[in-house]
Amino acid sequence: MKRSTVEIRLLSTILLLTYGSGCSFSGPRMQTITISSEPLGAKISINGETVGTSPLRTQVHRSEDVLIEARMPGYEAGFRTTHRSLSTVGILDAVGGAIFLVPLIGLLSAAAWAHEPTAYAIILDREETPPSP
Repeated sequence: MKRSTVEIRLLSTILLLTYGSGCSFSGPRMQTITISSEPLGAKISINGETVGTSPLRTQVHRSEDVLIEARMPGYEAGFRTTHRSLSTVGILDAVGGAIFLVPLIGLLSAAAWAHEPTAYAIILDREETPPSP
């Protein structure tokens, strides 16, 4: 391989890592998750705000963990907490940041994170009825 070809490839790789990393700032701040319940039709709240009845798809912020609550008359409330991890773009920012430092600022963006899994099921238990006297 000619020296100029190697230099062009090396320069291209450096530019790609420098400018391709840190791109979390241009990524989506919201993520779609799916929520279902058993039985269907439970009222769903996210972080205390009612968003609809199950089953449903809704948008949540990528940058924060989310508390999902399902309620239905005659049933005990059910809860799930989402957890976030680095998204693919966030991983690229981290790798690029390990080499060039500048892309690490992309980890401050919401798009650097993703909720996993993206689907949540909540099974509601029937409320216990007190025994008759």
